[in-house]
Amino acid sequence: IALSIYRYNIGGGSWDYNAYNEHGAGDFVVFPEYRNTQSAFIADNYDESLSAAENFADPDNYDFSKDENALEFMKLCATQEGSTVERIILFANSPHYLLTVSGKTNGDYAYQSNLPAENYDAYCEYLIKYLDYVVNGLGLGVEAVSAINEPQHSWGGEDAPQEGCHYEPKELAAFYDKFYGYLKEFNAANGTNVKMDVFESGNYDVYKSKGRVMEYIYEMSKYDYFDEIDTISVHSYGSPTSVEARESFIYMLRNLYGDKINIEMSEICDMTAGLDAGMDSALWLSEVMNKDFVDLGARAWCWWMAASCDDYNDGIVTWMWGTEDGKVTPTKRYWVMGNYSKFLDTGDVRIEGSIDRASKGVFATVFKKADGRIVAVLTNAGDSAATITLPSGYASLQAWETSADKDLENVYDGACGRAYTAAAGSVTTLVLSE
Repeated sequence: IALSIYRYNIGGGSWDYNAYNEHGAGDFVVFPEYRNTQSAFIADNYDESLSAAENFADPDNYDFSKDENALEFMKLCATQEGSTVERIILFANSPHYLLTVSGKTNGDYAYQSNLPAENYDAYCEYLIKYLDYVVNGLGLGVEAVSAINEPQHSWGGEDAPQEGCHYEPKELAAFYDKFYGYLKEFNAANGTNVKMDVFESGNYDVYKSKGRVMEYIYEMSKYDYFDEIDTISVHSYGSPTSVEARESFIYMLRNLYGDKINIEMSEICDMTAGLDAGMDSALWLSEVMNKDFVDLGARAWCWWMAASCDDYNDGIVTWMWGTEDGKVTPTKRYWVMGNYSKFLDTGDVRIEGSIDRASKGVFATVFKKADGRIVAVLTNAGDSAATITLPSGYASLQAWETSADKDLENVYDGACGRAYTAAAGSVTTLVLSE
């Protein structure tokens, strides 16, 4: 389906301190096994006579074979023949556990700020060591490093579901000031232009008390590095199908900062228990993508997890954890995401369509390519077929449909008439050529 963005997780080492033969140790929270991460940092090498920054700056304290499968998988995806990967982003959910207040990759209690200021430098060193290995060790181009994920969330206590770290707005802004300096030094030394990805906001609900998205942006705006930031990444959790939440956020953002800041949507999944591999979840995904492109103005869009391995709706393909056959099964979400990703390229421009907004479950997301072709992703979530009017001036039409019995199937290739009928419960990509 021609995905173009690869996100690699820099782990905080929860796998290392959770002894699975004993099902956990001490008061550590034991996440589901597949949600733990290994760390390349060799904890046994930690020298108490040195500072944390000195320990994490020492290249001899790293062994990247500890995560070699994930690193090799990323390299294969980026370098295989016909690869469509254009952007590699390194992201972290938590600092290494040796750097946190709690001594683990989640807080002891909800909303605990888990990275003390005295360890900012050490965490920067940790991130830079990973960046250096991917760039100079694997020979891959990295676009950005995302050091913080959903800072406004609680990430603490017995119910913490995965690695995560809470930051107050002033703490987040101060850490970014430190990390920006490290990135500048790395870029100068390596002739690269790796950016700082900020700030993976857990939502964009500006009127919810725990959203605080504008508060975090305001604190960053007090620092010089903010002048170099032209993009902020957000997640579409909280109000995934709300037009009002998106419009309120964009209105406030534009009112304060004009057109300086663009938006990328870097994480969302269908957070429901029980695997829905069919069209209901796929149609929901298409609705979220449509509203993120149309109402949020997102310039990039990412689903949270490629492969899910339990009975949950957070993957676009499923793989049963622990099975020997390694069977991977695409969900309908996979094919519907392909209705967008397989036909859209960097530089395509979204244009207005007469059915941008959902009308009885029918809506479209429309783009124009540099060569004049129109790509329209048409979603019909209704129970009956829907006929839409096509613009004049186009000679040929191609259509690819995902529905209950079709997986991104080419269902039409011929002359372009003035109308197209979309099947009930379908997502169809239309390509119109002059």
